Amino acid sequence: MSFADERDEIRSRIDIVALVGGRVQLRRAGKVFKGLCPFHEDRNPSFTVDPATGRYRCWSCGEAGDCFTWVMKTAHVEFPEALKELAQMAGIELKARGPSAPPGLRELHRAAMAEALTFFRESLTRSAPAREYLEHRAIDGATVETWGLGYAPDSGEALANHLRRKGFDLSECKALFLVDERERGGFYDKFRGRLMFPIRDERGELVAFGGRLLGEGQPKYINSSDTPLYRKSRVLYGFDQARDRISKERRAVLVEGYLDVIACHRADEKTAVASLGTALSEEHAKLLKRWAEDVTILYDADEAGQKAAERAVGLLRNEGVRVRVALMPQGEDPDTLLRKAGPAAVRRAIEGGLTPLEFSIGQLEARRSPGEEAFWSELVEILAKAPSDLESDLLVTRLALEYPGTKDPTSARKRLMEMVQARRGHQVPDRGHSHTVEPARRALEHVPLSEPLLGAEFHLFRAFQEPEFRRFAWMFALQEAYFETGTAVALSRAIREAFPQAPPEGAIMSWLSQLPEDQQRVMESLRMDFRSENLSEEVLADAIEVLKKRTARRDILRLRRRDLSLQERQEVMMRLKSMHPDTQKRDVSDEDDPFA
Repeated sequence: MSFADERDEIRSRIDIVALVGGRVQLRRAGKVFKGLCPFHEDRNPSFTVDPATGRYRCWSCGEAGDCFTWVMKTAHVEFPEALKELAQMAGIELKARGPSAPPGLRELHRAAMAEALTFFRESLTRSAPAREYLEHRAIDGATVETWGLGYAPDSGEALANHLRRKGFDLSECKALFLVDERERGGFYDKFRGRLMFPIRDERGELVAFGGRLLGEGQPKYINSSDTPLYRKSRVLYGFDQARDRISKERRAVLVEGYLDVIACHRADEKTAVASLGTALSEEHAKLLKRWAEDVTILYDADEAGQKAAERAVGLLRNEGVRVRVALMPQGEDPDTLLRKAGPAAVRRAIEGGLTPLEFSIGQLEARRSPGEEAFWSELVEILAKAPSDLESDLLVTRLALEYPGTKDPTSARKRLMEMVQARRGHQVPDRGHSHTVEPARRALEHVPLSEPLLGAEFHLFRAFQEPEFRRFAWMFALQEAYFETGTAVALSRAIREAFPQAPPEGAIMSWLSQLPEDQQRVMESLRMDFRSENLSEEVLADAIEVLKKRTARRDILRLRRRDLSLQERQEVMMRLKSMHPDTQKRDVSDEDDPFA
């Protein structure tokens, strides 16, 4: 079974009403089920689930999808995880794709990691220097327990010997970044003399470790490299602890290090997470987007921290996340600020976050003076990229007071806005986000989709959804010339692109996803219309007759124009003759349309 077949088989076996009904109270309303939308504050039921299409839609906020998107949205997982979960529910065994560790080996890896954590935690209770360090950082026993902190002894082979005694293959432990191998033979510990931080993925599974050196030396921090259990570009430290709060509040705070995360949580900012010894990645941004709508970046105030914040802003905004940048006092981080000024100071720093535009201009003002020409050229570059005209206008009004060469703020503001508009006109679109558009979607780019269907158009496309009428409706749905509204033209093109040789077979849920999203939405809306109740073979025949007559009228009007070429006139005449031999003898009016 191919991947597409597996997906379609899962979709056909899953009861979408039962799946969604596990979270939303649904009541039957004709052929569909209705309830309060779980994706926004909904007081009047605007959320529908259609068992025939296997899809749900909120007609207020626009959230829509099938069983896969439902699991992805509500469980905050990517498609592969949703596929596995639904396959298990449907009783379908997925075909293995790509290399993966044998189940037994993966369990062995997890057992080795768990044993290492036990060793580190027991070692902490026996290490006076480690306990003194924690006391110095004001980290109490409850915090140690909550975060599972431990200690790696500075003896070289303590963990290696412990794992060997427990029966673990040290070559496999090497793959987990727990030990390393000497050239002369034998294994030694990767982490030595370090406070240990267990790293868990979003599900709470232990996947890696990070260690902070307690004494002098470099590097101060060591983090696990990528292993069979761990990809550092996909895991955020503290996410397992912050997940529920982030999901509830739809926001997160992004900090730099382990102790920063712990400090924020101790200050009751329990949405804090951190990337692990690496800059924020695109995968990190996607993970945050699945759970949060707003992210506040709280990095160090030094140059490296501010550059990292700039990059993180770009990645998060590319994913559609609203971003603010909070500025720490110079020389402070959340951990030191908590110890010096208390929890309220940490929360105030977060609440005082700037918009990305304010942050960029603040950085510019710190680097340059308004008396420098370079200040204004850089300012124009920044403002030209601003996503909001309102915000840039407010900042221009403020900065115009400092514009050199004029004492009139109004003139200075006008001059600055002209420079910004001119710069915007010369910007080259970002090619980094270009993507290939499928033919059906490309054909529909300039077609208006909000135009209501004519009555006859409605009945034709509604009939296309029903197996007993589908072939007859399909034959006419392919003919774009029959349709007047932009919505109908778009549907015709999409159907011709998806099903050029024959109409689709089976229930609508098995083929609707082959249409572009916009046309899926239109098709779903047809099923909610009260006119669906009157659908019959006679109604379909009448609809087709009306479409023919209206097309004939448009063609007759075109023939009366003098700007048609000979070839165009011949094409119109042939279509008229094939559709309605008698239409050339008389005009066709709206009186011929029972659906008008």
